[in-house]
Amino acid sequence: MNIKTWILVANAAEAKLLTTDNLRVGGIELVREFAHPESRKKISELMSDKPGHYKTDGNAHSAYSKNDPKEVEAEHFAIQLAHELKAGWDKNQYKKLIMVMSAHFYGLIKKHMHDNHALEVVHVLKDYTRYPLAKLHESLKEHLLV
Repeated sequence: MNIKTWILVANAAEAKLLTTDNLRVGGIELVREFAHPESRKKISELMSDKPGHYKTDGNAHSAYSKNDPKEVEAEHFAIQLAHELKAGWDKNQYKKLIMVMSAHFYGLIKKHMHDNHALEVVHVLKDYTRYPLAKLHESLKEHLLV
């Protein structure tokens, strides 16, 4: 019995969602590509005229809050991808998930994944988003089927 596996190859600006029935003997197919061009913008292009804002905690104390614009955009993309994974899981489109990305970006996605989204397989490798499918398939087989 083949168990459908999804493979998410991602970085903060782009992602490929792939599927396979058997990574060892079968190929991989592209399900969908994602792009988040905001993550590639310069910080000056992402920032508004205001460098930050003040928040009050109700005790008349102010705290300055400033977020890294690049990190905010990476988080937005991570949320989008986490929702896509949850939707596929809820529709029984896969039973195993392999995540191929930097540890940092994996952490961003993981914190937005729902508790009921049980992962049977998780691998965090390097950024393979620019690899063509054939090279990506060979690299995944080499790293995951050791």
